[in-house]
Amino acid sequence: MRTFLLLTFSTLLSFNRLSFASTMELPPGLWEGISQDETTFRLLQIQESGEHSFFEIAIPGGFKKMRRTPFTNDDITCIENRCTIKTKIEGDVTRTLTLSPHLDNAFNVLESSYKDKESYISQTYQMVKQEAKSTPRKFLENRKQILSNAKQHIANHPFGTWIGVMQYLDRPELALLELYESEQGSLRVYRKGEDAFREVRSPFTAEDVSIDARVIEIEASHTTFASKIILFVLTDNMISGYTYALHKGYPVAMGPIKLFRIEPLQTQ
Repeated sequence: MRTFLLLTFSTLLSFNRLSFASTMELPPGLWEGISQDETTFRLLQIQESGEHSFFEIAIPGGFKKMRRTPFTNDDITCIENRCTIKTKIEGDVTRTLTLSPHLDNAFNVLESSYKDKESYISQTYQMVKQEAKSTPRKFLENRKQILSNAKQHIANHPFGTWIGVMQYLDRPELALLELYESEQGSLRVYRKGEDAFREVRSPFTAEDVSIDARVIEIEASHTTFASKIILFVLTDNMISGYTYALHKGYPVAMGPIKLFRIEPLQTQ
């Protein structure tokens, strides 16, 4: 009889644990991601003070434009498996961010904007935890000179400096392409969530670049990252294509890439 009562009590206790799961919370910290259209960095900053921020930083142009949307704990609603942040942007436009956990240090984000009952835009992306400075800030602190040089020198299109996003290790990451007529160039990538400033770089010479009308082919030197780069000129300030490496004659680590030209100041 005692054994039966113990089993019954254990079963009820387990049922209660399942029925009354703990509510998800947003801990203090910084998370960063890239929008689905690959044009902006998204930063989510949660602070112990209850005064929080959501940042949108434009990638085209080299992080020159930013919008900050403040919000408080009153704008956050959480249930067992997700939290929703509701804010006002551009007057009467409402934006909601619905975050659900992904692995140990990331969120899946559903972002929606609407006015009254009319939906404007909806997109999904991932945000990863950043224990140090954001990737855009570390990039500007360490590679701002490259952007400054690009703005000071006029280069014949499609040569110049390009910034954008590429798929690297199955994630969208910040990318920088230096494409010169007579100097060594390179493709660099910067991963989100890194504590320190790090870049993976695949250099190439001017002789490694082949341009045929609106197609750019590059034979780079890195053996496992972007040793082959194929780009298509879409507009005067945007190119896209894909990168891959060769392993035993077969393409591996293939991923799309989209880049925006850093325009010289004289042409802006």
